[in-house]
Amino acid sequence: SITDSSCIGEIACLGSEIDDVISGKSCDKRLSCFYVYAKSITDSSCIGEQACRSLVSYYGETPNVSSGSCVGYRACYYAGFYGVLGPSISASCKGDDSCHYAGYSGSVGDLVDSCNGDSACQYMGYAGSVGNVMNGCNGDGTCQSVAYEATQSVSAIVDCCNAPDGFCAGVESNDGLVAADPTCKAGVNLADTLALIEEESESDTSPFTEKQLCYGKTAVENTVASLSKGHSTAAVRYGVNKAFEDLGCDDKSDSEICIFLNDALEILQL
Repeated sequence: SITDSSCIGEIACLGSEIDDVISGKSCDKRLSCFYVYAKSITDSSCIGEQACRSLVSYYGETPNVSSGSCVGYRACYYAGFYGVLGPSISASCKGDDSCHYAGYSGSVGDLVDSCNGDSACQYMGYAGSVGNVMNGCNGDGTCQSVAYEATQSVSAIVDCCNAPDGFCAGVESNDGLVAADPTCKAGVNLADTLALIEEESESDTSPFTEKQLCYGKTAVENTVASLSKGHSTAAVRYGVNKAFEDLGCDDKSDSEICIFLNDALEILQL
């Protein structure tokens, strides 16, 4: 359904398929939501000529665009471009061409409070893979063409690569990301830890109990959220410590999960 004075402008929402709603004065300007495939577009999102034109995630979940995202000329133009994007775009992609082709035949995770600035994340996943971007890549051109034609991937960009200090355009791997902005390392470690916990959850020979993995995963997810919101180092360190304890890492020092968590603690103590 379309509500709240949305879809204003020449053929603004022509051909669009929306699972839920377009609301909150979204899709304003010519071709702003032309042939969009999304779950919802809300909160004054997709504002500007061709802002969300043909935004779609063909091989992932249908995107939710919210909190004033995709604002500017071609801000989220072709945002999934035959790859995976999202499913969440929240308070992100504000600026001309800010997330233009963001998934571009590769994969990009959720965009939260990120990619705000002209060309900030343009071509971001260009045939490569980028995990969630949370409070990162804010500033003109800061993360343009991350993972560009890469055989490796970037696990996550959390609370880093923000102008003026962080500039991560063109990095192709976690090592390249951390070299460009060392403050990215904690987010990378935590993202890799979550991936390993998922793997352990499916293993019949895991040294961890189901309860340990469940509690440990929750603690790591909460810690990533704290990091992305700019909470104090002490708060983030508390979360890593809790995950370490919930997983029983004191007697599993050779586990890759526990090694990643220990590394994260060392980073946070620097």
